[in-house]
Amino acid sequence: MLKDKIDIKIIEDFYSEVLDNERKIRIYLPPSYSTQKNKYYPVLYVHDGQNVFEAAESYSGESWNLHQTAEQLIRESLIKEIIIVAADNMNEERLSEYAHQDGFYKGERVKARGFDYEKFLLRELMPFIAEHFRIKEGPENTGLMGSSMGGLLSFNIGLRRTDIFGKLGVMSPSFWWGKTTPLEKINSFKYQNLNSKIWLDTGEAEGRFMSFSENLISELKNLKNDLNLDLIYYQVPNAVHSEIDWGERVHCPLLYFYGDIGEIKGLELFGEEKINLKGIKRRINPVLTFDSRFKMTALEGEFRSLTPELLRINKNGTLTPKKAGQAEIEFNVYGYRASKKIKIVKK
Repeated sequence: MLKDKIDIKIIEDFYSEVLDNERKIRIYLPPSYSTQKNKYYPVLYVHDGQNVFEAAESYSGESWNLHQTAEQLIRESLIKEIIIVAADNMNEERLSEYAHQDGFYKGERVKARGFDYEKFLLRELMPFIAEHFRIKEGPENTGLMGSSMGGLLSFNIGLRRTDIFGKLGVMSPSFWWGKTTPLEKINSFKYQNLNSKIWLDTGEAEGRFMSFSENLISELKNLKNDLNLDLIYYQVPNAVHSEIDWGERVHCPLLYFYGDIGEIKGLELFGEEKINLKGIKRRINPVLTFDSRFKMTALEGEFRSLTPELLRINKNGTLTPKKAGQAEIEFNVYGYRASKKIKIVKK
């Protein structure tokens, strides 16, 4: 295990005048940091610091183990060396600080302080890190990442301040929060001439509350293909809303931001193998796997039904059954082809 060799510095009580509170800051330093005194490093800021490196103080008792993943990728020469700064949340104040819109949780109104948290990050924490650690500056060297409400926070701050953050890790974002729909949140920013890299994901088993609608997937395709946006989306098969699942795929955004995702190794279609003739709409998820262990959902490519008299499929992978029977669909992208058989039953 690499755990005992990994250098993590702890600031126990970092005070914020903006938020008027103190929190722990955890800082991962890469392998060469202590020996190469003149070397400077890209920096990645991550929310929910309790959950990022160790499980002992995590709310769920689980951790991303981000330090171990980063260290392993660095030692395998798959990504460049980076510094990771993980700021703890403030427990009962978390929802308020991570929200840019007022909302409700368990029947109680939550007053948004996301703009104040943004000031804390930009005016207090980041200058402190720049003063005390050897970081490279500029948006091309500065990333922001989080999950759940932390994913929503990363999305909002990162797209509000593209002059500062050039890499955005938006994992299982709580787009349901607040007064606007997920689609409205996506469309609330301008993407023309945007140079940021955006990693966006969600787990297929996170439930309808967190799932991305067909309209949202369609809009992501439009942004990527029409505006040439540097966006990668991963709809993660069987993944739930948990630190363990985020940790299992966090190597993907790290490779995307700081390394080389490699070459495509395979294509697989995920989705139901049996659907009801009059059931709810189902969608096929085409996942590309790379030789670096990187995975992503293909936002390009073309779906086709090989049995259109039984089953139709639109450009977003949504299935429309017409008759009971054994149907088959296929998907083509980047010269790769995959097919899937789907049984249609009456009930």
